Amino acid sequence: MKILAISDVHGCFERLYKIIKMENPEIILFSGDGYEDVTDMQYAFPEIKFVCARGNCDYNSSFNDEEIIEIFDKKFFITHGHIYGVKRNYFQIEMRAKELDANVVVFGHTHFPYLKNKEQTIYFNPGAVLCGSYGVITINEDKNIKLIHKEVK
Repeated sequence: MKILAISDVHGCFERLYKIIKMENPEIILFSGDGYEDVTDMQYAFPEIKFVCARGNCDYNSSFNDEEIIEIFDKKFFITHGHIYGVKRNYFQIEMRAKELDANVVVFGHTHFPYLKNKEQTIYFNPGAVLCGSYGVITINEDKNIKLIHKEVK
């Protein structure tokens, strides 16, 4: 299964469209900031499942601050990260991940790609579509997870 992880679109509609066409994912995990663009993409790509969390710039969004989805027995926790102070440190988001027993945490807000495996939980910030970065998560039949950062102009 191929999953696209995106965050911080901030009006880069054409870049986001290009990424989705290029990657052709089954699921998109959006961790906030740019809900208007992502909402439009849901209409453009109705065959793709979108799981979306609200960012600090998504003022009128009806998205939740957190979303949880299970994929092949792996629990994914999606959030923007601003309510957990991720620009300062990862302590609060790590505590929330433990509380939720999450296997993978997908977040944004910092605009910087991040990948760390800590205490059996993977923390993944795909970076910012605004800056040309995004993430791809693949899960094979053996339920092994591979996460990579990618860039596009």
